[in-house]
Amino acid sequence: MSSTVGEFFGGSARRMRDAVWGDVPIDRAARTLLETAAMIRLKGVSKLGFVTHSFPAARHTRFEHAIGVYYLTRLTLKRIVDSGAYIEDRDMRGAAAAALLLDAGRYPYAAAVENIALPGMAPVGKLSRHVIEDSEVAEVLREEWDLEPHNVFRLVSRGGDPTGLPRDLTPTEHLIRDILYGSLDAAALDSLTRDAQGAKVPFGIVEALPLIDRLRIVGQDNRAVLAVDEAGAGSIQSFVFSRYLMHYNVYGHHALRAPTMMFLRACQDAIQASTLQPDSLAERDDAGAFVAVQDQAESGSSTAALMKRLVDRHPYRRALELDEGHPSYASLARLRDDASWRRRIEEAWSRYLTRYRKGVAGPYDILIDLPAKGNISTELRVIRHCPLPGERNPVNWTGLSGLSEDDMSRLHTPLRRIRIFTANDDLATSVRRHADELFTIAEEVG
Repeated sequence: MSSTVGEFFGGSARRMRDAVWGDVPIDRAARTLLETAAMIRLKGVSKLGFVTHSFPAARHTRFEHAIGVYYLTRLTLKRIVDSGAYIEDRDMRGAAAAALLLDAGRYPYAAAVENIALPGMAPVGKLSRHVIEDSEVAEVLREEWDLEPHNVFRLVSRGGDPTGLPRDLTPTEHLIRDILYGSLDAAALDSLTRDAQGAKVPFGIVEALPLIDRLRIVGQDNRAVLAVDEAGAGSIQSFVFSRYLMHYNVYGHHALRAPTMMFLRACQDAIQASTLQPDSLAERDDAGAFVAVQDQAESGSSTAALMKRLVDRHPYRRALELDEGHPSYASLARLRDDASWRRRIEEAWSRYLTRYRKGVAGPYDILIDLPAKGNISTELRVIRHCPLPGERNPVNWTGLSGLSEDDMSRLHTPLRRIRIFTANDDLATSVRRHADELFTIAEEVG
């Protein structure tokens, strides 16, 4: 190991006290990056948004999360090097910088705002690229980290962004992205532990450090990838089911989703009415975004009414839930990628109930909450000490757990439920009573 790499792992005499991981070494380069405006903004951006409505203690921020991801990424890199693998000093610095900057381009109240996806709204990938390549962060990366900003962005860029995966990744970049975004990534390990601790729930706490200690590098598809020694199999299973339980009980809790959808609709209506510019949201923290939406709302508008209810802690009521087995699920799920279309359905439902005296509903009194696509990733790799007959290392999740992809898909069915929220209990009763008629309208409205 080179002297510079040794210094990287030796860290600085300075430490930052983290609520989850204790003392985290912060050297001059990391400290300078943390002092940029982009990172300081994250001190005011909650990791879990409106989750404090149901879990009041969960007030940790994306800044704290960045510290945790940075710490776990350093530990993972050290484990890889200690195992005998060679990683260039520049690549290690790039991984550490990327870990700190993973959330630098996220919107405030991300679970709401990032799901609006209106024309003209910059995707998170574009915002991240601007922060990393065009702000003071770029200067810090060049002068303090000796890194080219675009190369750091290649590590941060998310595959789900319209910007797409970066092209021609080197084998080392693939490995670093596996650390940051793989099925056993540092971001998820910190999120589960930090979010569970903040929400005061027992089922999200994962043995992250022992899991990292059992990491190994194996060759697969002509690349070096992360795998876990069989001794860590129990921790992997805990990790998978902890993610499920956190999604079911915290991230997808109906009392959290109701205010999230209210804020989403308030922002969407303000943007479409041209009283709010999406770019102004991206530059603010939570408090600044909330005030901007509230102050710029026109009197009597849907945005003003929704924001007042959020201030007064008067959330919408859960009227209906339906899963993929429901015949109308597909017709509603297609609204996921078109916020304007979703709003047309919500308004059509309100008009129908009111016009035919089946309920009293204003144009924003019914909201549709659509889940994210897909299942929780289980693309995990395990090195079994004594492979079963016909089995080859690394073993996948099916080989470890005995659960097939279909089994996992069925397990995740509750996480993909569509919810309908209404402004009051009477309207919730009307929606339940006339659900079949409303679903028929959803299929007809284009």
